[in-house]
Amino acid sequence: MRRFRSLLLESIRIQLPGLRIHTVAVHRHLPEITEVEPHRHRWSQVLLYLDGEGRQHVAGSEAAIGPGSVVALPPGVDHAFVRGRQRSPVCLMINFRLRKSALHEPVVCVLNRSELGQVRQWLTAVSRRPVEKDGDVGLESALHLLEILKICLRAAGWLVRGSAGQPGEKSGVVNQWIARIDLQEPLDGLVRRSGYQRDYLNRLVKRETGLTLGQYRSLRRLEESKRLLAQGLRISSVATAVGLPDQNYFARWFRRQTGQAPSRWLGRGPGAPAPRDQSGGNQKVT
Repeated sequence: MRRFRSLLLESIRIQLPGLRIHTVAVHRHLPEITEVEPHRHRWSQVLLYLDGEGRQHVAGSEAAIGPGSVVALPPGVDHAFVRGRQRSPVCLMINFRLRKSALHEPVVCVLNRSELGQVRQWLTAVSRRPVEKDGDVGLESALHLLEILKICLRAAGWLVRGSAGQPGEKSGVVNQWIARIDLQEPLDGLVRRSGYQRDYLNRLVKRETGLTLGQYRSLRRLEESKRLLAQGLRISSVATAVGLPDQNYFARWFRRQTGQAPSRWLGRGPGAPAPRDQSGGNQKVT
């Protein structure tokens, strides 16, 4: 049964050491099709949703899908899709073979707005250039498709940022993700945007920091709170900046971490000695 209307469908031949792209397609789901049944492939696949919404099922897990969502699938992974109530999804599909891709895990993640906008521009450029009958593409189109794949695989953690297209260690990606943690975002939001399951993400973060995600974010909040208080910011402003907008709750939380009230840290300035910890022990991270 036909499930898609193809807006762009090409048998592509792009080959580099360790990588071969053989199909690039942009599909719009037909209105009468509400779901794509579970299936798997012998090759790796990246799905990038350009429009629409739904639920992606991957290897027994489920994730919400919207514009910018990326699904990275190694060979042999069962996956399915259930459409949402809004307009039919439009999805970019790239089928490829990547050396050691079976060592990677399936991931659902999200591109930022800038990345998604760049992908749309490259796809428009590719669609305007012909593909030879044997699958050869021009140099410019090949470069655009490789950049699209690289952006998606980086977001999924299959490549380390700054690599030249070779699979990298996941720890490099995790460290970069950790460095960009938004202190104001709830933990559920951080987990969802990472594309990993919570337990697995906690293991990755703990391997790099020795702390769970919640503990590490609490430590980052404490460091930022001290920095902002030392600059003389009002306690209410500091509380909001670190994602704890209830000033009373923030004051209790800060005292639990340091044994001191936030007011003791106000205006200390950089390089000033820290107030003595009356608790007589190490700082507690929760």
